[in-house]
This record gives sequence, structure tokens and C-alpha cells, in this order.
Amino acid sequence: MAQQKKIARIFIALNIIIVFIYLLACLEPFLNAGEFWFIAILGLIFPLLFFAMALFLIGGLIARSRYSWLTVIALLISWQQLAAVFSWHLPKTFIEVKAPGNLRIFQWNVSSWDERSKMKREDVTYRGQMFAEVKKSNADILCFEEFLESEDSTWFAPNVNELTKMGYPYHYYERSYENKFKKSELGIIIFSKYPIVNTGTFDFGDRISVQQLIYADVQYNNQTIRVFAIHLQSVRFGKKEYQSITELKHSDKSGLDDSKTIVSKLKRGYHFRSTQAEIVGSFIHKSPYPVILCGDFNDVPNSYTYFTIRGNLQDAFLQQGSGIGRTFRFISPTLRIDYILADKKFTVNQYYRLTVPYSDHYGVMADMSLNK
Repeated sequence: MAQQKKIARIFIALNIIIVFIYLLACLEPFLNAGEFWFIAILGLIFPLLFFAMALFLIGGLIARSRYSWLTVIALLISWQQLAAVFSWHLPKTFIEVKAPGNLRIFQWNVSSWDERSKMKREDVTYRGQMFAEVKKSNADILCFEEFLESEDSTWFAPNVNELTKMGYPYHYYERSYENKFKKSELGIIIFSKYPIVNTGTFDFGDRISVQQLIYADVQYNNQTIRVFAIHLQSVRFGKKEYQSITELKHSDKSGLDDSKTIVSKLKRGYHFRSTQAEIVGSFIHKSPYPVILCGDFNDVPNSYTYFTIRGNLQDAFLQQGSGIGRTFRFISPTLRIDYILADKKFTVNQYYRLTVPYSDHYGVMADMSLNK
């Protein structure tokens, strides 16, 4: 009996600790992540905290513990975050043929069209497969981050011309980083099958990390819509940091030694993204036209960054996706950091996640119709 009481006390203590940490993570959307970075870091493990809460709730109900109410109350309080992180729809089959009156949007961080990764595979490139996926998508508007364009076709074939020939006669490209030695440039681009009548850009200032906001006003069905493409501050994890995270997962001492560098880079990223998110939010607010926003936020959906940008927009994944919707292939299965957001004047009809290993990000697509 004494042993059972001891186990029960340990269970209750752990339950209270998890609830406290969980509620701290729930504060993230309301606190500037640049100042409260330690809470923002908790937000990264929010789905894991939720699953821990669910396990404690099940255990508490089985044990008929009155402390189960504490877990229930915490889960009810966190509904806003749960509704942003998880899409509660059942999985649906994506219909490749577009329904009449639908506009298909394709968002993808193309990671230099695999140029940086191909050397690991003895110069075997996925560029051809990536273009095949773009063509197969039959999207009307493409938004690509880390878009590589080269003037030297002997080194890397031009990509803008390839996509123009694919049926995208209109585009707006903003260069972020230039490699003069290889006569190439990296940037962010919007392609459209419909006329682009106006464009604009805002440079967040960190050109090496490709941080920008661009927009294109597109004429669609006798109306103008404003399409934003953004790429927010990266944490700039390199090979060393990824290796350290792997070692941390296995409690390796060398991984623990590098954890200070990882936290420092996370702090820096939160600081920049908080300001960038506020700038993006002001651009959306000032738009004279219905907005579609695509981008790599480098932040999760329960974050200050996400909520600041989303505002009154719809998240296409939450409307028609299911589950967690991971878009970054590494580190954790819970990282959804690529988004398609749309004005409420649109109805989101379909959502699709392109889970191919050609970039470090998965592509996402959405079909939507503009309400009259």
C-alpha cells in the first residue's frame, strides 16, 4: 500500500510539472519571442507536451485521480494553440484535376533546386524530378524560396526560362544573394499564369539568409488579388548543429557541449522573426486587395510569428489538411514551418503536401475559389 501511495504521489507531481510547462508553452503566441525566447523554445515541443498531457489524462482517469481535472482545464485553456497546430479533419484524397473556378497555389522552399545537396550523391541531382513535380501540379501560382538562377548554363541551367516554357509567362523575382564567382543568385520568386500588374518588395536586411517579403498583384477573373511570398529568418543550423541535435537525442556528451550554440542561434532567430512578423502583418493589413500569402516562416504554428502574420487570414492546412502536417524534413516530425494563408474572401477547397525528398522542405498546395 505504501509503495502504491509513493507511485501515486510521483505521478501527481509529474502531472503538475507537465501541466505547468505546457501552460508556459501556451503563452508563446501572446509574448514577443525576441524577448521571451525561452518560452518560444518550449513552443517547439508543444505537440510532444500535448501527447504527454493526453497520456497523463488517460492515466489519471484510469486511476480516478481528482488531479485529472487539472489536465482537462489546461487542455481547454490551450484550445487556440491546439486548433493552430493540429488539423482535426480526416485525411482526404487530393484531386489532381482542378475544379472549375479554382485557383491552385504551390508553395515550396526549393533549396537551390538541390544544387547544394547533389555533391553528397556524387553529382546526382534531383532538379529534373523537382521540375516534373511542378509541371504535374498544374498550379496557377508558384511561390518559391531559395530560388537559384544562374547566368552560366555550363554550371547550372537557367530556371526562370524553364518555368516560363512550362506555362508561367509572368513572374516577379527578387535577388537576395549573389555569387559572383559562379555567376548565380539566390532569391525569392512568384510565378503566375495570370497577368502580374504590380509588384513590390521589402528587404529585411539579412541578405545571406534570403530574408525578404515580395508581393505581386495578379489579375484573376477580372479581379486583382495580392500574392505575398516571404522567407523569414533562419536559425542557420549547419552540419555541426544537426549532428549535435542527433547526439543530444542519444544523450551524448559532445552534443550537450554544443547545446549553447544551438540555443544562441535559436535566440537570434526568434529576435529577428518577431520583428519581421510584425512588418509582414502591417503589409497584409494595408493591402487593398484580397491576400494570399505563401512562405517559409521558419517557425511553428503555435508561435508569436505565426499568429502575428496570420491575423484574420485562413490557414489552408487547417481548413483542408489533417494531422500535424510536417513540412521540414529534418530534426523533428512535428515541424510545420511552410504555409499558405488566404483572405476569408476565398474558400479553401483542397490542400496537399508534396512529401518528396528533393529539398529539405516539403512543398504544399491548395485549391481555393474567390467568393463573389
